[in-house]
Parts: sequence; C-alpha cells; structure tokens
Amino acid sequence: MKARLLRLAGLVSMLACLLAPANLPAAFDKGGVLGVGARATGMGDAYTAIADDSTAPFWNPAGLIQLQSMELSAFFGPLLNGKEYYMAGAFAVPFQNIGSMGVSVVSLYHDTGSDQTRASENTYLLTFGTPLNVERTVAFGVNLKLLQYDSAANATLTNGQVIYAQASGLGVDLGFLYQIPLPRLGKRVSFGLFAQDLDTVLRWQSGVEERVPLLIQIGSAYWLEENLSISVDYSFFNDTNISGRPLDTPLYDANGNPVTSLEPQQYRPHVGLEGWFFSNHLGLRTGYTGFATSADRFTAGVSYKTPSYGVDYAYMGHAEHLGDSHRVSGHFDFGAGGDHARVVALVNPPSNLRVEGANNGAHLSWNANPDGHVTGYSVYMSKAPGVGYTAVQKRISENKVIVDGLTNGTRYYFVVTSMNNSWPAVESSYSPEVSIIPGPVVPGSTPSGGAIRNGVYQAKGFPPLISNIQGYNLYMSTNSGSGFKRVNGNNLIRSTTHIVRGLEPNRRYFFVFTSVSNSNPPVESRPSQEWSANSMTEDQLPQGVK
Repeated sequence: MKARLLRLAGLVSMLACLLAPANLPAAFDKGGVLGVGARATGMGDAYTAIADDSTAPFWNPAGLIQLQSMELSAFFGPLLNGKEYYMAGAFAVPFQNIGSMGVSVVSLYHDTGSDQTRASENTYLLTFGTPLNVERTVAFGVNLKLLQYDSAANATLTNGQVIYAQASGLGVDLGFLYQIPLPRLGKRVSFGLFAQDLDTVLRWQSGVEERVPLLIQIGSAYWLEENLSISVDYSFFNDTNISGRPLDTPLYDANGNPVTSLEPQQYRPHVGLEGWFFSNHLGLRTGYTGFATSADRFTAGVSYKTPSYGVDYAYMGHAEHLGDSHRVSGHFDFGAGGDHARVVALVNPPSNLRVEGANNGAHLSWNANPDGHVTGYSVYMSKAPGVGYTAVQKRISENKVIVDGLTNGTRYYFVVTSMNNSWPAVESSYSPEVSIIPGPVVPGSTPSGGAIRNGVYQAKGFPPLISNIQGYNLYMSTNSGSGFKRVNGNNLIRSTTHIVRGLEPNRRYFFVFTSVSNSNPPVESRPSQEWSANSMTEDQLPQGVK
C-alpha cells in the first residue's frame, strides 16, 4: 500500500512526462490485500480451488457452477486507516443444464483529502461457468470485464490542454476447476487454475497504452470431512508497481531517486483452513497470506449462515502505520436449490443380489441403490469364491443384467458394485457374493395326466421345444422327493406327451422332468416341480372316467 500512496501523491509530476510510458501512473495492480469477500480473506486468500459462491468470478469463474441457487452478495473493507475503501457486489444465477452466469462489480476508492489524490478503480464483470462433463466435476469459466480508472489529478500541457488521469480497457479471465473424490482418504480434493487479465490493455486519455499485469494462480483444496477443509494457493505475477521486500535503509538510483524495496517478489503463497459447526451455521477460519506490499501476515474470520442468507467477517493485520483491515460481506440466496451433482466420497454397494441360471448364462438382479448420485453398476465374476474377480459389465444403468457365454456345468461367482456420478467415478466395495452353475432353464410348468389306468400313465403338457433345448427327461419314484429314475430311456421326449407303462395298481407315483440343452456336451437342468398320480384298475375308476 505504500507504493500506491507514493504513486498517487506523485501523479501530477508523472503526467507531465506523457511521452515516457514507463512513468505512467499504473492502475489495477496485483497482489496486496485486494481480495474480494470476507470468507476468502479469512482463509488467507487461498480460495482458487474452493470458490463456491457468488464471489467466484474474482477467484476462479469456473467455481460458479457450484452454486445451488441464485445469490446476491456485497462486500466492504476500509484500507489504510480509512484512506481507501474497497467494495464489491455480485449477483449469480445457476442453470442446471448449462452452468451458471453472474454479473459483478468491484470498486477501489482512494481519498486522502487532497483533490489531486482522489481516484477510483472500477471493474465490471460478466461471468459464465459451465461443466465440461456430465458429472459436473470438471468445469471451465470465463470473465469478460471492463476496467475504468478515474482520478482527479491532472496536468496542463504547453498548449493549454488539460490531461486527466483517466483510462479504460477490456479484459478476459479464464478459470478451471477439477474435483476428485477420495473414498478412503477424507472426502474429496479439488484443483483450481485462474488466469487473470490474459490480454488486458488500459488506454489512457493521453493516448498511451499500458498493459495490466497477468496474474496466474493455482490452488488445491482438501476436504478432511464434509465441513472441514484446508486449501493452498500459489500466485505468480510480475507487477513492477508492487514493492518487494522492504529495505530498512533506502537506497538511491543513478538519478538520486530513493529505492525503498528490492525487486518485486513474483511468487506468493496462501494457506487457509475452514471448518463449519452447529449444523453448518457457524464457520471459523484462519489463513496465511504472502502480501505483495508488506510482510507476510496471518488472517482470521468467522461466518454465520442460514439456508437463505449469510454474514462473513475477516481480520487482517498490516505493517506499522498501515492500519488493520476489517472485512465484512454478506449474501442472500433466492429460489430452490438445483439438484446439482456433487462429489460423493462414499458409495454403498447394492443389496439383495440374486442370480438365476440359464443355458450358457446367468441372470443377475439386485435392489437399486437409493442414493440419487449413484448412476451405474459394475458386475464382476470369478470361478473361485472370494478372489480373482474380473469385470464383465461396467457402469450399466439398470439393476439387472444377463451374462452370456458361460460354460454349462461350471460354477461361477458374482459380485456387484455401485458407481457414483463423479469423474473419475467412485466405486463401492463388493456386494455379498452369489454363485450359480449355468444350465438349461428349469421347466416352469408341470405336465398332467390324471389317474394311472391299468398300469398306463400318459403325461401331457410338456412345454414346446425352444432353440436351445433339444428335449426332456421324465423321472418317476414311489417316494416323494427321492428315488427318482428316468423312465424315457435313452430317447429324449420331444413331444408334448409321453406314455409310461407297467405301473403297479393301487400305488401313488411321483414325477419330475428336466430339460436337456443342445450344447456339446449336453447339460441337463435341475428337476421341475414334483407332481403325482394314483395307479388304479378300471373297476376302481370313478363313474364317468372309464
């Protein structure tokens, strides 16, 4: 801030040197304490990978897609013992399918009581953020901005023309945000990249142009729990108007001008810690920031929020004679929150996995996962219990699947996992294991034939043959549930009826039948449901049945 005071105080003399662009009064400097929003300030300005509110355009426009509802925010912070006032306002609207949009303005007003030192910097931004994948965990954002600088300082040329310190320019900012879930290590981690003023040029009233320094900021945030995060940012900028490490004893250049600091430090670290308590109503935070205009400092902040509004406060200490900074910001939320995808750290496996055998295949089904952020399932198979699973279906949307190409007569083991909608996806642990031996479909209906007449029984109602079934075997026993023997010999039953002869009178016989596949070698299914019939002579049959 000392550099800004010196620059403004000498504005008139510098304007007299209009032909020397290096002597122009610079504006829109980088670094310092000019972060927007008390929440970010309380975290030491380590906000690039978080940026989840309407102040996102100032930190990372890609973060605007994290808004759950419309938000209006305002920010105020006096600087330099009331000699500067720093203000901002923003309004943002989320659109569920395409992203979010916002408009915002930030103003810096300086007044030491002298007409020649009154100045204002205003930046107007139009922001658009959009997800780059369906899961909305990779995002891109852009700011289109108008910069205006206006100062009361002026200079009179030899021809009598009065030149004021006024300038304007157009600029572009770009931001990226990438969120990764961590199912076993905390909740999630995110990475942010922000490039501010990629090609912003101020055009002064005198006609001279000045490029606004580029700022590159990278950041990462790690959520130990859903309400506890730590963030680290690193910024790079090359602004000759921001002083570097201050000197206790001034030096003098070849022209006798005092040099109060060394070359600017181009790299600045920022660290922040934030936690939310009491059902996320109370927020506490602290941070460390590498200032560009004074010694490195610690910050602190507190917040109170409800579903419809929130208030933030931040404190930042400064070097001697610069005064401390007290930042206040607030926001209001409007409308219902959108059903945006979130990064889910834990996904539960499906429940009630079931399997039914089929000819050279298996039919699996399970209960759908009730978590709305689960969008798919993966099926794994092995020939040994509990080990050696290989994926046979990845990220299917339905809670059932048919697995083909299996070998009849071989036992297979299956498990299923749930997968969420993040990118890359978080996958649950395995479900409980089920197993099956594939074979022909177990017959679902049973033939009938009434009573056994004089030792002859005619079974009726065998299902018509289908493409993968070559015939049926009929089994009979005098005991229910055991002792069944095949009665059709070596010839498969291929019609809908079959006659059994030589049965003893006055006995009850029990029957089951199986289907036989047309594979090589053929595989026989499990028995059908059991049925029975009584063996009678002609004189034992009821009247009307003979």
